[in-house]
Amino acid sequence: MILKAVIFDLDGTLIDTTAEIHFIFNELLRLNGFPKRNRQFYKTNIGNGVEDLLSKSLPRDYNDDYSSLLIQVKEIYAENLNKRSQVYNGILDILELLRTNEVNIGIITNKMHYLAKRCVDKFFQKYNIRTLGAEHLYPRKPDPESALIMARDFGHLPSEILFIGDSSVDIKTAINAGMKPIGVEWGNGTLEELSGEGANKIFSKVSDLKIFIKSLLH
Repeated sequence: MILKAVIFDLDGTLIDTTAEIHFIFNELLRLNGFPKRNRQFYKTNIGNGVEDLLSKSLPRDYNDDYSSLLIQVKEIYAENLNKRSQVYNGILDILELLRTNEVNIGIITNKMHYLAKRCVDKFFQKYNIRTLGAEHLYPRKPDPESALIMARDFGHLPSEILFIGDSSVDIKTAINAGMKPIGVEWGNGTLEELSGEGANKIFSKVSDLKIFIKSLLH
């Protein structure tokens, strides 16, 4: 494989947002008198967008419409974005490696698009990353449309692109788009989950992912 582009997931792959999401959704629950959830709950359920996480966070016997809660949690999210998140150690080295070798870099995330753009602008502004988030132009992952559009915009075949993420949603997206699915264990997914969905390779260390990417550049 000659590597032409890499598409990353965002939360749990490039940046650790578990503490931030834990705070945001528990703040919503607190303000509305609902019991809070623990950190592991959020770590397990992140990945399918804010609506999905909200519905899972609410008490099981909550049957009312939650459109007002959705508006509220989006407001809390916007107010607290990037206050508790951090880039995983070694990720900037990988992005720099790709940039200096003129490999196209993309991010496709189920985080709301305007929030994803704010994250990228804060943490990765120098890397010229094409970013697509939810509630923007295309269906959410694992629908492959956003990945295929990004491949077209880059001018590369899907088979020339790595799709790297920490969840089964990312692996499904890669396979659906005909890209090489790469799983990472430092985020929210598990080895069993990633391998079960068909990840081509799975890395537990950022440094090992860098070595692998470097091997595809020569």
